[in-house]
Amino acid sequence: MSEIEGISLDFYETLAFHREGGGRARALVDYLDAHELAHAPWEHQVLYDVFDQHDARYAPGGSPADRMAYYVFLADRIFKRLQVPTAEGDAERHARNLWRILGPQCFDVFPDAWTALSALRARGYSIAIVSNWQAGLRHFCAELGLAGHVDHVVASGDVGVAKPDPGIFEEACARLGMRPERVLHVGDSLVDDYRGGAAAGLQVILLQRDPEPEPQASRIIHRLDELPGLL
Repeated sequence: MSEIEGISLDFYETLAFHREGGGRARALVDYLDAHELAHAPWEHQVLYDVFDQHDARYAPGGSPADRMAYYVFLADRIFKRLQVPTAEGDAERHARNLWRILGPQCFDVFPDAWTALSALRARGYSIAIVSNWQAGLRHFCAELGLAGHVDHVVASGDVGVAKPDPGIFEEACARLGMRPERVLHVGDSLVDDYRGGAAAGLQVILLQRDPEPEPQASRIIHRLDELPGLL
């Protein structure tokens, strides 16, 4: 690798993972079914639709009353988007549980991610998170404790373009103030991260946490804390 000035990291399955392993969609559908709340079929777009105002309306440091008002707002959007027949007060009754299912507390940060981020920051690298994610990922990062370890958070729901489109990588490089060839992108998706980043002109490494599958890229790491030793 030639000289690197900045690091770009994917979020889900690179820095953070779902605590229960099944993902938010399955957890939400299971919850609705367990409470006998009829709903429309699940679509991935649901999360983007219900969180499209998250960045503007939610503040992690807001008062308990303000946060609760947002949980109710989000619950109401979930019910409407999934066409759940509801009675008065249902949004309030289910709001906290739905927030636990969909909010940042259902995620945890990989231990090796903390190690890698600390080492990269100590060496002076600028860091951006670049993710195909709903609006307001920066709030998730703040509540997971990641915000102080990175300089920028670029989510597809905020910028309107998703990996592997070069546009989201270009936006990250612009925020970092660096040419693409000076930025190293690391993520777990061969198509979105490795090939997408390379097509945008970034240097790339594939994070393949499972060491068993056949290698699909020429630059692979199996743990994020391997990264600082390669720079």
